[in-house]
Amino acid sequence: MRIELLIFDWSGVISDDRRPVYEANMKVLKQYGKPPMPFEEWLSKTTLSPVEFLRNCGIDETPEKLYSLYKTYYDEVIDSGMLPKIYPDVHDVFLFLKKRRKKLSVLSSHPTDNLRKEAELYGLTKFLDLIVGSCRDKVRGLKSICKELKIKPEFALYIGDTVYDIRSAKKVGIRSAAVCTGYHSTERLEKENPDFLLECLSDLKEIVS
Repeated sequence: MRIELLIFDWSGVISDDRRPVYEANMKVLKQYGKPPMPFEEWLSKTTLSPVEFLRNCGIDETPEKLYSLYKTYYDEVIDSGMLPKIYPDVHDVFLFLKKRRKKLSVLSSHPTDNLRKEAELYGLTKFLDLIVGSCRDKVRGLKSICKELKIKPEFALYIGDTVYDIRSAKKVGIRSAAVCTGYHSTERLEKENPDFLLECLSDLKEIVS
């Protein structure tokens, strides 16, 4: 199978940031007088971005205001010492892919400056041909990345951890790989019929030649 470009979601695929993201969301809920929820319940309700989740919780506010507020609280949580952690097999997988001359990109709803700081912290910037953050429309984002890197969608693979990642890839005509170590459960991911279901990121080695 010919794959020239691999596009990675960030949260839940490269970076395990579930705890700080959860805490930031709970802080926003608290500010608007909404009750907090247990971590596992929140995971089951996570959406394409914090904005959709917060609005689903009944917060009637503009997307711009919610996104700005979420980012403020996320930075506050990070500054308190609750840092995201890179998944243990990422470096090995990226080295494997670059040795095979694959183009690598990131497409994420994660705030762009946080994304770039974390990529630098993890030592991943040198592997990435393109980093796109603060994305609110992944269909448009996937199309844009393919166009900028001059790769046809049929030769690209999007690796995500949510049902929304799989759906976005299908709309663009990009193959999808769902990683089961992130935000959405294996059961939810299976129902979306991704092209590949990965127990961990290292399973990519069996797909890409």
